[in-house]
Amino acid sequence: MQEKTDVELVALVRRGDKDAFGILTQRYHTLARRLAMRLVARDDLAQDLAQEAMLQAYLSLDRLRDPAKFKSWLYGIVLNVCRSHLRDREITFFSLEAMMGGLQLFAVPLIDVPLSPEKITEERELHEIVLDAVNTLPPRDRDATLLFYYAQLSLREIAAVQGISLGAVKVRLHRARQRLKDKLLLQHPEILPGERRRKKMVKVTIADVIHVEQKEVQGPPASPYVIVLYDEAGRRLMPIWIGPNEGECIAIGLSDFATPRPLTYNFFTSLLQGINTRLAEVRVVALKKDTYYAVVKMRCGKKTSEIDARPSDAIALAVLNDAPIFVAEEVLEATGLKIPKTVKGQPNRQGVGKIINRIGERYRQYQSRLSQDMKKYHEMSQEDRARRNEEFIASIFSK
Repeated sequence: MQEKTDVELVALVRRGDKDAFGILTQRYHTLARRLAMRLVARDDLAQDLAQEAMLQAYLSLDRLRDPAKFKSWLYGIVLNVCRSHLRDREITFFSLEAMMGGLQLFAVPLIDVPLSPEKITEERELHEIVLDAVNTLPPRDRDATLLFYYAQLSLREIAAVQGISLGAVKVRLHRARQRLKDKLLLQHPEILPGERRRKKMVKVTIADVIHVEQKEVQGPPASPYVIVLYDEAGRRLMPIWIGPNEGECIAIGLSDFATPRPLTYNFFTSLLQGINTRLAEVRVVALKKDTYYAVVKMRCGKKTSEIDARPSDAIALAVLNDAPIFVAEEVLEATGLKIPKTVKGQPNRQGVGKIINRIGERYRQYQSRLSQDMKKYHEMSQEDRARRNEEFIASIFSK
């Protein structure tokens, strides 16, 4: 039964063979769950939606015109089930953790102030503006857009899901982008890159990266790192909450601390160099509802691209690629801290030094524990090693 093709299995199911549909379920359930997961970003919910899609497929199998296209037909059902769920607004579009790459310093308080439902609702505004615009597209263009930008499927995967050619997918996405641009430019011009480029930009440097002790942070989950941007000409500082991984990466990039293996942003930098792409500049372009938005400008040959990014990711790449950092004047005007005339000299980056010392100590402790563990392992008998390996393998497959 396992060796039968989709066409053969569909024929058996239509003759009443439930075991044949069980084989189809085994064959495609994992793929259906992954597609649902990309759309709803919750494993338990994706599992339920995938099962619902499989049930709908079973009940409507008689409507499948071409059994050879069972896979793409099933993917279409998964898409419809997930889209119906999304329309009911049963998902949370943003999490605090996902936004920590660019929150205004005072957006996450150092005192016990709860985050109101109104504030959470405000954070969804930008996402909903774009999603509402996508939902006004013709069905075929809308589905291609959701699959590409929200589910993050490749062009070939979208072609398989929609049962069309690769060229047709490209046409639909190009048409959708143009329609979205026209609609958003008319109704919400402030969120489009073209409007951002016309803003006055101020060059800044990094004054410091500061670690905020967790015991000082109360209330909602908060990022324990703050990056401080420095407008030397205007004598202003602009602090931004960022995540711990980004904070440590930026601190390492600003120091001479060397890691034994490339970190994530070092790897990204090597990838850019490998494809002959240069990071031209980074811009913090807007502040919306306490969240900063950044743009990364890339050059590959004669082609220039601008990519939306969290400020933390953009600045980390800027540090490693020695690229300039700019902030929109209106953002600095709104959130910049004026440096008193009595303060002289240049930023000392004491926070960076403390972070590097802590990373170094943590690395030394890790090396010490690793050496001890390896010593114990090499002192074990062959029988003990074999038993340990068997226990490890069993734990991987145990239910």
